[in-house]
Amino acid sequence: MTDFDDITSGKLPQDKLSKIARGEPLDDVDRLGRGLRSSAAERLAQDYLESPSVNVARTLHVSPEARFAREFAQSSLTGLGNEAVAIASLAASTAKMSAIEKALGPPPGYKAHLALLEPFAFEQHALAKMTAIMPGIDPKIFDAIRGIQPLKIDSSLADAVQHAQRQIEEAMRPLGGISEAFATFELQRRETDKAMLGLLAGPIGDIARTGQWASILSAVEPPNFAQIFGDKVGAAVGAIQESVTGAFSQEAMRDQAKMSAIFGLSSRLETDFAATQLKMSALAGISETFSARSDLQLDAYHSLFGAWRTRSDLPDNYWRDGRVRKRMYREAEVDDGLIVATPGVALEVMIESGLTAGMRSETNAVAIVTLGEVSMTIRSRGTRRDAYAVLERFETELRAYVSRKLEERFGEDWFKLRASNLIGKAKAIRKAAMERGEAFAPLIDFIELGELAGLILSTKNWDEVFGEIFINQAAFDQDMQKLIAARRPTAHIRTVDGVRLVELICVVQRLSQQMADDGAWNRQAELDR
Repeated sequence: MTDFDDITSGKLPQDKLSKIARGEPLDDVDRLGRGLRSSAAERLAQDYLESPSVNVARTLHVSPEARFAREFAQSSLTGLGNEAVAIASLAASTAKMSAIEKALGPPPGYKAHLALLEPFAFEQHALAKMTAIMPGIDPKIFDAIRGIQPLKIDSSLADAVQHAQRQIEEAMRPLGGISEAFATFELQRRETDKAMLGLLAGPIGDIARTGQWASILSAVEPPNFAQIFGDKVGAAVGAIQESVTGAFSQEAMRDQAKMSAIFGLSSRLETDFAATQLKMSALAGISETFSARSDLQLDAYHSLFGAWRTRSDLPDNYWRDGRVRKRMYREAEVDDGLIVATPGVALEVMIESGLTAGMRSETNAVAIVTLGEVSMTIRSRGTRRDAYAVLERFETELRAYVSRKLEERFGEDWFKLRASNLIGKAKAIRKAAMERGEAFAPLIDFIELGELAGLILSTKNWDEVFGEIFINQAAFDQDMQKLIAARRPTAHIRTVDGVRLVELICVVQRLSQQMADDGAWNRQAELDR
């Protein structure tokens, strides 16, 4: 803290306190005032120019949303759909913000008036109380402090401040005054964020995500992909790179760069995470371009996670000790960048790589996870809470999906026919819940996630219903074990590190996509044409 900051905050500068402690008198008030004038004027003027009001006007004028509204109209992406039209309205406030920014400039002579400040004074009654409650302090200290004269503000300085306030009020009057204006700015910012996230939850988000992984793979100098990913995945990534490089025109690349900038995705990640980003982009590209029945998706997943999978029987010190977790991750050959990444950084790398849709700002990153017809967000600030909310929502979607599929096949009494071993326990839990005042709900809502997984994996149900949907029985079982470990009663109080966060999102997205496809590949295979 500077001397001037101490004075304006009601605290004496440290060097002055040192003099007091040595018993040196402080009675030359004029000299003290003269020594502060130049620095006070300069600092107050600088503080004014960096004030929240000026920063708000400046930020809104050059914000990505306003810039996007100007550039997007000429972009070839305007034909993507009516969802993008909403962004154009964000430019309407640009002219108004420019006028406000100009009005918020300091009035002429403002810095000169700031030189008229004189030193700060302590209240005498407060000093008396301090003397009473702090008897161990030398009385000379309090006597010396009493020698400082009261703060005086020249009338011309007061006039200058009032003039600046009138200018601000005048500029803000169309918006209802200063407080209303800031409330309007905040509301506009929130509405803008909601609009942008709404776009990302639809086709625009799919296009943005595809553009991210495609641009990253196309920009990589042709390395030895086989050395990074293994022969099969390396060959697939090389083929994707060749295809993307040939398909991306210069105009398409410019449009992709604009879209990335709109969602805050044009920044470069640290070198430590370049390999992590490449592996995530490869996983995203393979997941979109190759069939879910292909082993390539799992192979690309393992290039990132190695042999690691979270499970319920992990030792207690894994959950308690971050050093143990990192050691176990390295033994399983998890990607090095992912091991050291914080949850917030891991989320940013996922968004930048195109492994999930999302957007970034200077203070936050937000990933979009689509579960059926519902899209949810995971923020880099509040990651653990958001991650568990996504998991709970996925569990709800999975229960509804399983119930629908079995009811379509076996009728309303499907639970009795296909889950008879669970009916007694589920009924007892439902009865207890209703005695507490809860509403009636189907029995499937009263079984645990592990029991739900067992119901899906049972031989009859897998062979007759779910095998064509989730395809790989062993992989589905492992995915469910990862989610069950996260749903343990004590899981909510445990830290979610970067590895577990990315693992959770990957599993939820993979299973949600398989549920959305609903075995379409099998129906296509049965066509007569």
